[in-house]
Amino acid sequence: MLELKAYPSGPIWKNPAALMLSLAAAVFVAVPAWAKPADHKRGDRDLDVMTVNLYVGGDISGVMALDPTDPYYGYYLINTVADIYDDIVASDPPARLQTVADEIAERMPDVVAVEEASLLRRQSPGDLASGGIIPATTVVYDYLQLLVADLAAQGAHYQVVATANEMDVELPMLTDSQTLATDDVRLSDREAILVRSDLPHGQLRVCNPQSGNFATLIEIPALGLAITRGWCAVDVTMRDSGFRVVCAHPEQETAADIQAAQIGELLAGPAKARQPVILVGDFNADALGRDGSYAYDLIPAAGFTDAWAKLHPNTPSGGLTWGHDPLLIDPTTHFDRRIDFVFYHGKGLVPVAADVIDLATGLLPSPRWASDHAAVYATFELK
Repeated sequence: MLELKAYPSGPIWKNPAALMLSLAAAVFVAVPAWAKPADHKRGDRDLDVMTVNLYVGGDISGVMALDPTDPYYGYYLINTVADIYDDIVASDPPARLQTVADEIAERMPDVVAVEEASLLRRQSPGDLASGGIIPATTVVYDYLQLLVADLAAQGAHYQVVATANEMDVELPMLTDSQTLATDDVRLSDREAILVRSDLPHGQLRVCNPQSGNFATLIEIPALGLAITRGWCAVDVTMRDSGFRVVCAHPEQETAADIQAAQIGELLAGPAKARQPVILVGDFNADALGRDGSYAYDLIPAAGFTDAWAKLHPNTPSGGLTWGHDPLLIDPTTHFDRRIDFVFYHGKGLVPVAADVIDLATGLLPSPRWASDHAAVYATFELK
């Protein structure tokens, strides 16, 4: 049986169990396209914020279904990882990120938060199958770099001002069925906050970038592993108004208690500040608890307001943001959860517009969408 070893230090895990527990894939799908924000006319005191999960582009349910006790587990594993890698490549990350960049450039939000800003790397030939521990370093796709470059190419200039490093997993994949040759594939998860860098001098200033990982997490004692999740934050001054922006990506709804504990840490940590706070991200917690989670309610209980719910009080079950099918090609299924949010707390932030943006690529047959998530866009008047 193929032996997989963890690195002696650092967050790079060469073990399929970590991937199974940490990278739960989306298995539902699509929603009718939402209208682009056009009703609100931007004012001199407005702040526009956008959050979007970039999505890696592959479904790891095949890996999760494998039986580690099967004598052929190693062979099935390297085949399944190869299939997932092929799906990621077939999802066309450059085209998907171009669509995200198009949507950002059309609206030019002042602040953009992104989740699952993946960094995919490869080592060829791989050393994992033979017991090696050298990490893969050759970049296949850097989603954050692609997004910033696509924005710049359109004259939409953004600067990455805060990042968080989260899960970092490496697995072997089959490259030759005759010789059983393998490469190693490494997937690193990140969150980031971007701000416009083309505004007049002094109009938008940032300081105090922060990032952190939650102390409460999924642990696998037998393997000496843990599933890392986290947040990043930055303090912003815009038109003499100061506030903090926090981007977070808590645990999946399949670990509801851990998710709730992580959100509790968030509310007691970076989201607890003297200045007003805008808290955004993919929280993996449905606003109506339809996925078995309950952590959403903790955030309003801490004094935060959901911008979309505030401005759409007559459609409590609307504004769905997740999830297109894992391959991003099935037009017959629909979003069924609202798990991506723009929350706010403190004086001086008055929401005047909030929209959910389905990220259609216009490409057929694949990928139809840029992500399995919709983006959420909100405008605040700064009082």
